[in-house]
Amino acid sequence: MEVTFLSASGYTDPSKNNGDCILVDNGSELVIYDCGCEEHARRVVEYMDEHAYSKAKLVLSHNDADHFDGIPYLIDQGVLSEVYTLLLLKYKDELLDRVNDKRRTRDSIARRIAEIYDNIYSLSEQVILKDIFTDTLVADEITIPGPDKEYSLDAVAKRIDSRESDDIDKETIVNAVSTQLSIAFGPGKRLLLTGDSSFAAIENSVKSHSAIQLPHHGKLDQAEQIFGCKDNSTIYFVSDNTGATNGGSTKLKAAHPRGHAIFYTLDGDQTCTSSSFRVTQPTRSYFRGI
Repeated sequence: MEVTFLSASGYTDPSKNNGDCILVDNGSELVIYDCGCEEHARRVVEYMDEHAYSKAKLVLSHNDADHFDGIPYLIDQGVLSEVYTLLLLKYKDELLDRVNDKRRTRDSIARRIAEIYDNIYSLSEQVILKDIFTDTLVADEITIPGPDKEYSLDAVAKRIDSRESDDIDKETIVNAVSTQLSIAFGPGKRLLLTGDSSFAAIENSVKSHSAIQLPHHGKLDQAEQIFGCKDNSTIYFVSDNTGATNGGSTKLKAAHPRGHAIFYTLDGDQTCTSSSFRVTQPTRSYFRGI
C-alpha cells in the first residue's frame, strides 16, 4: 500500500489554488482521492501509464472546485471507472422531512440539490456514480468510514433551508460533510483522509487512525482539536496546494505544534507507506518533509 499526496510546488502557477489530489495504490487497484486541477489530473494519467493501470476509481470528498476541477480531464481521458460521492437526490424525501419549511416540496428539494451539486450531477451520464452511504468498500483495504449519514442529511437540510446559515461546526456545510477515506497498511496502521471535514464529522474516525490528513489544508483550529485527542505516535499529512489563497499550512507551521510529526505538500510530494508508521517521536517542533 502506498499513498502519495501530490504537491503543486513545481506547477505552471503554484500561486493559484491547485487544490488536492491524493493517490492510493494498493498494488492491484488505484484509488484517487480528489483532483483539484488539470495539472494534478495529467500527473494521475502519467502515474497510471507508468504503473499499467487502465482504470482508476475516484472518491470525491466534496464538490468545491479545488477538489473537483481535475475530474473532467480524467473523464475525457477515459481512465475513471466510477466516482464515489454524495448522491443526495436519492435522499430527497428524508431531506424534505428535515427541512423545517412547509413551502418546500420534493421537486423543489430536488432542484435545490441539483443547484448545489451541479458539477457532480453533470458527471452522471459520463461515469458511474457510487453512493458513499451504501458503497463503502472502494477497494481492498480502502473504505469510506464517514461522514455519518444522519449528520450529513441534517447539515444539507440546513443549507437547503434558506432561512438557516450556510455553516456548521465552523465549516461551510459542503466542507463539513466531506467524504472520508480510510486506508489500512496493516494491524494498527490506518491512514484517514479527511478533505475539508469539520472536526465533529471526523472525531470518531480520528480516534481509530494512527495517521491523519489534517482537514482543510491544515486549518489550525481543526488541527488543534485533533492534536487534543491523539498522542505523539500519530503522524499527520497536510495537502496544501492553495497558493496565495487561504490555505492552512502557514498558520499551522507558525504555531510550531510541538510533539507532532507533520508532512507538508508545500515541501513537495509526500508519501505514506507501511514504514512511515515507524515515525513516533519528531526531533523538532514540526517536520517539513519526509
